[in-house]
Formats: sequence, structure tokens, C-alpha cells
Amino acid sequence: MSKTDFDKLRIDMWVSGTADKEGNGGYSALLYSQINQTPFKKTIGGYATDTTITRMTLKAIVEGLTCIKSKSFIHIYTSLPQISVGLNKNMYVWERNDWRRKDGQFLKHADLWQQVFELLDEKSLSYRVKLERPFPSQDNHLYVIHMASKYTMQAKKHLHEVAVSS
Repeated sequence: MSKTDFDKLRIDMWVSGTADKEGNGGYSALLYSQINQTPFKKTIGGYATDTTITRMTLKAIVEGLTCIKSKSFIHIYTSLPQISVGLNKNMYVWERNDWRRKDGQFLKHADLWQQVFELLDEKSLSYRVKLERPFPSQDNHLYVIHMASKYTMQAKKHLHEVAVSS
């Protein structure tokens, strides 16, 4: 496979999740690919309440993978060690153990880990998860952090609007 062919099939995805002390959270994913040396970018994101940073980061991965139309070489960039280790190593053990930890307890966020597992199987020719600080493309990382934080603020605003209208 030539580099040009590989580049057509490669998708880089930067992900970030945020959550405040009250459990309001946001997530964002930036997908980047290059076709015939033309760059393509797509940003997605959203928010939730009663959540955690890990859950929001997993949600960013799920939503990012859902946007991928055909099998690709996927490179995921995250700043959370638990996401990197979970995807690179533990996910296959958890799947064999019916999404339970070594001690038999159910895995936190098992619903999202299962979705990620299934989507990677469906959408990837192969994948890599990179835990890097600083990121090779710091601008993309800062962008997804900013967008995830922006969505967290939307979660707060939504809660405020619901409380005022009730």
C-alpha cells in the first residue's frame, strides 16, 4: 500500500471530555483526514449532566467513531491515561470477562466501553490510541478541550433554564 493509499484510509481523532464539580460535562471530537492532499476536518460534541471526565471522553470517542463511514486506520489522541490503557490493553480483557473488572465488579461506564469496542470492530482496519503530552498537534488538542468546555457550559445553561421554567 502506498503512502497516498494509506493517507486516504487514515483518520486522526482528537478527543476531550470535561466535567465540573456538579457533574455537568461536555465532550468534543475532531476528526481529520486527507484525501488527495486536501485536508478534511469535522468537529462534533455534546453535553450531559451527572457525568465524569472519563465518561465524556468515551462519549467523544463513540460519537467520533459513529461519524466514520468506511473502515479506516484510526489514530485516537487522548490526554487521559485510563482511556489510553483501557483501549490499548484492558478492553479485550473486559470483553472476555463480560465487562467486569478482575474483582468481579461491573466496569464503570461499561455501556460506553462496549460501544467503543463494537464501533472499533466495525469501523477500523486497525487503530492506535496515543497518550501524549504535549500532543503532536497541540492546536487540535487545545481546540477539543475548548469545545468540550463550551459544551459543559451548555449543560449548566440547560439545567438553569429547566429550573427557571419549572
